[in-house]
Amino acid sequence: MPRIPIFRLGGAPQKPALPTLAASTPFVSLEGLSVGVDNLRHDVVLSPKFVELARAHVARLIARHGDLEGLLSAENTRSAQGPSWMTHQAAKTARPKNDAGGWKLALTELQISSLNRAKKEFKLSVDLLARLAVTKFLRTEMNLQFSNVLERCRVLLKSYDNMRQEKAHEYRERLATFQVRKRIILRKAGQEIFETLREVEKSTLARTRRSLFGEETSGGSYFTYPLFLNRLLFSEDGRDDHLCAEHYVMLGNWDRDPDRYGRMREIASGNSPLRLSTHG
Repeated sequence: MPRIPIFRLGGAPQKPALPTLAASTPFVSLEGLSVGVDNLRHDVVLSPKFVELARAHVARLIARHGDLEGLLSAENTRSAQGPSWMTHQAAKTARPKNDAGGWKLALTELQISSLNRAKKEFKLSVDLLARLAVTKFLRTEMNLQFSNVLERCRVLLKSYDNMRQEKAHEYRERLATFQVRKRIILRKAGQEIFETLREVEKSTLARTRRSLFGEETSGGSYFTYPLFLNRLLFSEDGRDDHLCAEHYVMLGNWDRDPDRYGRMREIASGNSPLRLSTHG
């Protein structure tokens, strides 16, 4: 019969030291750049090729994570049917192919161009502005393409009203689930976009930036670039419990939680009478 250890020699294991909390405020410096026509914001025009490929890519991600690829493939099948003049017109207005490789290449070329222009003007803030514009565009397109995919599916379902009742019922249930899971779908699509941005940054942009601006860029505006490697960049409001629990630290949400975000921020900034304790 195996022995059951009841007593253990030696002292109690030491508790690990508590982490040191520090407050920090994200800051983006756009010094030396002139504002746009409204004298408030900066004007940025993205490449039409990049915009077209990005929209198609975001729509593809939303359809895939929303389990609607089968329904949208039926849309292409039905557009190929009918009179020759209709199919010819549909061919003219056909959506671009959902080529993930083409979107990634266009993204890399766009950001390399912004670095070259920043080097030409001796302003790293030019590249920061381009990165902000790309991020804002992708965040906006996620919601727009979700609505676009939803509307395309609704139009397609109307053609099933008088035929294929079983198939129509299946697609309606799938579309209802798609709407309920909006937050989850946008999170998954956003994280896949983030993975592509991070891969381009680590494989190409970081090396190119060092070669153009040198190692002295480790100060000043250069500190802004880690902000673009934060997964919460593509969350709905900058806070996502799922992402925090999986990749960072998930804080409490209820008023009675001792690790609520507001309370932890007060402790980190030194404005709270509470202090972290090693007991309990």
